[in-house]
Amino acid sequence: MFCLILMVSVAQLSVSDTLWTEEADGYQIEVYFPEIVLENEFVRNTLQENALEQIESFKEQFREYYIDELHTIEWALDLRFVHEPSPKNMACIVNWTWAYTGGAHGNSNTQSIIFNLSDSSLISTLELLGGRENFELFASSVLARLQEIGVDETWAERGASADTLNYHTVYPVPDENGGISGYTVIFPPYQVECYAAGPIEVFVPK
Repeated sequence: MFCLILMVSVAQLSVSDTLWTEEADGYQIEVYFPEIVLENEFVRNTLQENALEQIESFKEQFREYYIDELHTIEWALDLRFVHEPSPKNMACIVNWTWAYTGGAHGNSNTQSIIFNLSDSSLISTLELLGGRENFELFASSVLARLQEIGVDETWAERGASADTLNYHTVYPVPDENGGISGYTVIFPPYQVECYAAGPIEVFVPK
């Protein structure tokens, strides 16, 4: 019965405001949406689906591992969808995720979601950068930037190599005319540096 109640509560997530919360015995969840979800149905539906997937995964872990008899910790999931300044006809959203499921500290991650507002479609990282060859050149530029700021070479080569899985958070930065001036990349803790370094962010001019 307990699992059934949790599954039903997930299905009831509906974006009608910029804040959605849920609290139960042993966990709490907060989801922050940008204002654009109230204006654009495609963005709203996409971000709602994204949030649902993360919430369902979190609750599945909770049901499997949380020992409610002990009541020693409270799990938490914090999803923040941030609408970054975007080039013309785009909406660039960065999902900042923080989850605590026990241990010394929580874990964080990021994901960019790039919308083409002119035809209500999503733009992949490869599409954004102009294909595989350009992506590989871009990854080389990112590695060079990481070396400039002193990131350990071994960490950087592992976490910023030309694998699209490494580039889950890439978004375009607009110029003064609404075009693209370059791209921001965010690496969460542990990907290219230790946890204490926090998220690592680099900008690569176009």
